[in-house]
Amino acid sequence: MSEQKNYTREECIFLSKLYEKAEKFPEMVKFINKFAQLDPKLSKDERNILECGFKNLVSDKRASWRFLNNMEKREEKKNSAQIVYIREVKENIEKELNQIYDEIHKTIDKYLMPNASDSENKAFYLRLKGDYYRYKCEFSNGKEFDEVCAKAEKAYKEAYELSNICLSISNSIRLGCALNYSVFNYEIKKSKEEAIDIAKKAFDEFMDVLDDLEISKAIDTLPSIQLLKENLISWCTEINEEEN
Repeated sequence: MSEQKNYTREECIFLSKLYEKAEKFPEMVKFINKFAQLDPKLSKDERNILECGFKNLVSDKRASWRFLNNMEKREEKKNSAQIVYIREVKENIEKELNQIYDEIHKTIDKYLMPNASDSENKAFYLRLKGDYYRYKCEFSNGKEFDEVCAKAEKAYKEAYELSNICLSISNSIRLGCALNYSVFNYEIKKSKEEAIDIAKKAFDEFMDVLDDLEISKAIDTLPSIQLLKENLISWCTEINEEEN
């Protein structure tokens, strides 16, 4: 496919979806960036394409990094000579991930946030910013970790507070902000009680209005609600085991 061709926005969206079905995620993200730059006022469907493309692009790399990180820890205990190679490959993956994280932050900061005209879009993009700073925290250390963690905290907190003020309790964006902010607090900041408070508040508020929701809206929120419930059970169990 010619790199010189000037694709229309509609063509870029179609090609993004096509590359998703072909599971060619670098190409998918390339066309996502193109249609976001051509007109950064994204529809709900286009927001979902954006999130899906970048998530698929990094998921295997993050899994590979975790595998190598665990291997490195095992080999350290053995004083293995192979550890130098493990670290080399792990560092290469970190470089690739950093390039992707920088790319999505640039797209959000330069194109999407300045053109987000409503609270739902703003909360969505802020939460997405927080997600990719959180992912970067996974392999950051020292001063870099503190800086990246602070950026994640700022984005998540703004998304969470904005969604709580402007979006309905049952809104899937609001629930997603609470879910991911609570995960950040539990896994990255190690603020476990705060994580549980955020998750429990969102879950309890949703359950209070569940009976009044239309079926279509209730179905749309099920993934976030299920994850909030599973996290609460897991986290509370873990804390109880630590205390006993």
